[in-house]
This record gives sequence, C-alpha cells and structure tokens, in this order.
Amino acid sequence: MSTHFMHAAFAHKAAATQELLAQLQQHGEQLPPKNLHLATRLLNHLAVIDQIFLAHLRSEEHGFTATNTPATPTLAELIALQTQLDQAWLALLVQPACQDLSRVIEFVFTDGKPARMTVGDILLHVLTHASYHRGQIGRIISEGGKSPVKITPDILTGYLHRTT
Repeated sequence: MSTHFMHAAFAHKAAATQELLAQLQQHGEQLPPKNLHLATRLLNHLAVIDQIFLAHLRSEEHGFTATNTPATPTLAELIALQTQLDQAWLALLVQPACQDLSRVIEFVFTDGKPARMTVGDILLHVLTHASYHRGQIGRIISEGGKSPVKITPDILTGYLHRTT
C-alpha cells in the first residue's frame, strides 16, 4: 500500500461519510425515530473508533472505555466532529509516523485486552470498519422512510471518477 493509495482511500472515506451525513440530515425526518436514533448511534460509533485509532497512531491516550458513548450527540454535533476527524486523518497520513505501514503499534483495546497492530493494519481496519457501518446507515436511510430514498452510492470508483 502506498501513501498515495492511503490518502485516496481516506479522502474517499471522508467524502462518503460527509455525503451520508448530508443524506441523513436531508431525509432523517422521514425516518421513524428509532431508525434515526440507530443511524445516529452508528455514526457516533464511527467517530469514537476514529478517535481511538487516531490516538493509537499518535501514541496518545484516547480516554474511551467503550466503542460508543453513553449519550448520543446531535446530528449537527456529529457533522462537526466528523469533519474534524476527516481532516485529522488526512493530516496524519502525511506524517512520517504513518509512512512505515509495517511499524507495530502496541495499545490496549477498550475491553482492557492488550493488542498489537501495524500502522497498515490500523489504517485498513478504520477504512473497512467505516465502510461497513456506512452501508448499514445507508440501508437504514433508504429503507426506513415513508418513501424510499435513493442514497449516493458509496464506492471508491465513483469517488475517483468525480474527483480525478
């Protein structure tokens, strides 16, 4: 995996997440409250995971004891937080500490178990984890409303086609 590839993948992650947040903001009122809450909880979970793994790569403490927070932020708060996190990922990728994808990071999972992952493993985990949950949220939006909503496809080739 090259630095160029990782930057493109995280730029896609940022764009896809922001598109999904915009879709939820636009169509959230159509969703049953239970579905909107679930989508928001999943988005918050994504933000928590981003913060946890950013901290691991920065050799910082993250302060989380779970992979979600007890309280659910508002959608506006999540949009602001995710924008900051997307920028943090893109800035971190150009740092020398992220250039060596085989460098091993030791940390502790939120359940207290010790872990070892390479920088590349962490980056790949963050990308695939976000993609998985964006798919869940997209399905909640498209199927949960009174009328079906066509959401923006979350595919790398679509992103590359629009931006290159």
